[in-house]
Amino acid sequence: MGKYITRVQIKDAVEADYEKLDLEMKKGFFVRIKKAGAGNVLPGAQEYNYSGVRNIQAVITAAYTAASRIGKQYSLTVMKERRAVPA
Repeated sequence: MGKYITRVQIKDAVEADYEKLDLEMKKGFFVRIKKAGAGNVLPGAQEYNYSGVRNIQAVITAAYTAASRIGKQYSLTVMKERRAVPA
């Protein structure tokens, strides 16, 4: 099972855009990362976790699909979490 971190930034976004993004990302089984000291929406970007059986290409496609439904320009980054190697 893979674990991924996805960061989505919407160009010229308002809070409602990120609320819509949250709904769309939830449909793809992403969970928003809550940052300490931050409100519900990070200024300029939002980060999500995904844990599941998908490979990285499927996670990228799911994030792309969710972000494209907002109707604004966006950029996204998907990173696979590395497993800690026991010492």
